[in-house]
Amino acid sequence: MSRLSYYAAAFNLLGICYLFPPDDDTNKTALNFFKTGDFAAQWPCKIENRLCERLIDSVSIDTEQLKTQWQNLFVDPNALPAPPWGSVYLDPEGLLQGDSTLALSEFLKRERLKVNTPFPEPVDHIGLMLFQAAVLASENREEAVNELLSLHLTTWLPHYLNKLKMSGYSQFYSTLTELVTITVNAFRK
Repeated sequence: MSRLSYYAAAFNLLGICYLFPPDDDTNKTALNFFKTGDFAAQWPCKIENRLCERLIDSVSIDTEQLKTQWQNLFVDPNALPAPPWGSVYLDPEGLLQGDSTLALSEFLKRERLKVNTPFPEPVDHIGLMLFQAAVLASENREEAVNELLSLHLTTWLPHYLNKLKMSGYSQFYSTLTELVTITVNAFRK
């Protein structure tokens, strides 16, 4: 497999964790991957042992607990401790579908990417953005992946991670977002 293929698989796996509830069959497969002791050996970039251990520990909780965390973090937009949309962090209004979402939509249009999902999320949702990075990487479009990550994800990813950590609400999603940050930064190098 090529470097881009490994990253495409990683971005897809990460996106699944954010968009699908933990009891969904699609996400069960992704979560089981993180429960294996050797997932780091299959990851496209180096991950510190401590982060791997924290991820394995945090994903090994009861599925119902993880589902409750997922619902509270991603389902109710009026009470989210860490909103998963870029415009909330980037736009002065802090609202969904702001100017940064429009810029991302223009990028996706220019790159001929259509977000056709059953999810009612704006295109700047972290899970959808990771899926788009996976599509671009699977098509060997490295320059476009870099642009997506550099201009549309890493601009707000640290704020999102900080909010997750400060909320103390979910060790799994905080640790997962650390993994996203490391993976995105490694890809951009």
